[in-house]
Amino acid sequence: MNQTKPYFILLLLFSSIYASAQDTLRINFDPEYHFLTDKNIGFMKLVAMHDNNIIEYERNSYKIKYPKNFHVRDTAVAFNYFTGWEDPAIEDCTVFLFGNYASKSPIVYVDYNHNLDFSDDGQPLKFKSDSTLIVYLKHSKNVEASFPIKFFYPKLSAERKKQAESIFLSMGPQVDDNNLASFDYWLGDLRMNNKLTDTWLNGSAIKIGLYDWDCNGLFNDEDQDRIMIGSYGQDSISHEGAVVYKKNVQIQLGNEIYEVVNIDPAGKFLDITISDRHYVKPLGIGDDIGDLEIETISGEITTLDQLQKENKYTLLDFWGTWCKGCIQSVPELKNLAKDKSNVLQIIGLNYGDDISNITAFMEEKNISWTNGIAKEKIMRLLNIDRFPNYMLISPDNKIIITTRNLEEIEKLL
Repeated sequence: MNQTKPYFILLLLFSSIYASAQDTLRINFDPEYHFLTDKNIGFMKLVAMHDNNIIEYERNSYKIKYPKNFHVRDTAVAFNYFTGWEDPAIEDCTVFLFGNYASKSPIVYVDYNHNLDFSDDGQPLKFKSDSTLIVYLKHSKNVEASFPIKFFYPKLSAERKKQAESIFLSMGPQVDDNNLASFDYWLGDLRMNNKLTDTWLNGSAIKIGLYDWDCNGLFNDEDQDRIMIGSYGQDSISHEGAVVYKKNVQIQLGNEIYEVVNIDPAGKFLDITISDRHYVKPLGIGDDIGDLEIETISGEITTLDQLQKENKYTLLDFWGTWCKGCIQSVPELKNLAKDKSNVLQIIGLNYGDDISNITAFMEEKNISWTNGIAKEKIMRLLNIDRFPNYMLISPDNKIIITTRNLEEIEKLL
């Protein structure tokens, strides 16, 4: 038995990759969907329904239709982000209907066809014995493409509960606060919009992932979706440093450079071929970005090296006034700047606002650190695609970490 085990392992490694043509390799992905971390969960607000069937979403009113024989003790609706349905009743949004939500073991109807009519969506779903539920939202034009979301009741300390409620109250869809169900009934959610596989390629054991960045169930949207590369056997893989998908985009797997020929829309496989084009390695951990050109809000053109203060780390804060999470993080950033003033400087890089909005916001929040413009070239070069986002730079201008969690920055300092 022990003699056959190594051959069995090799068989598993090679089962995920094969030559679909003489010059093309196909990498197959696991059929399961994955979330990459449970540290940064979202929350889905429950909006309590009363004696009518009108719901409020972003200051607009919508009429819903209840399922037949819908007899429950208490009722709520909730909204979740999904972009994969053509002409939905509410743009980029799926609506959920909860019956008996106060029991924490509710029945859940999903508006799968996005018409706000819950009488034509089949039977309700129920939470499993471990108080979790996975919902699969389908793309309107590709029945094989799914966007799964895992819902659960998070276990939080009183302090963490208060913190989460204050943050998420102003995030997501805005509704009349008087209609919100208690935070105790809100659901944690994790987007399972990643496909992963461990494989063996040219003498290198690697993990490869696909990331449905625009949350529509498809994995092959050019300039949107991502290809992730990590270490074989790891439980997870990071979005940071992922390659933005384009036809013939280059990726490095082991010691070889490949071009991406095709990605299956439903994330079943990835086709690659060896590249003979010149390859420029994307910037990542350990790379020197001292010559990164930055335009300050005063119009000065400078570099990170010129802005760098001797023997100090630099925190690049990618933000926008339109980003609720960015606004929520300002007090934490100010505390970090104060507590670590002897070793840290902050440089804000704003994306999407005009100068007058930036300066007005800085004055309102009493922000004193240098701010510049996050131009598209910088965003592509540093692979920044989510907000807020933070990049910690060493005193010698090398990238240490990119993260959305300021606690990680504080621990490193």
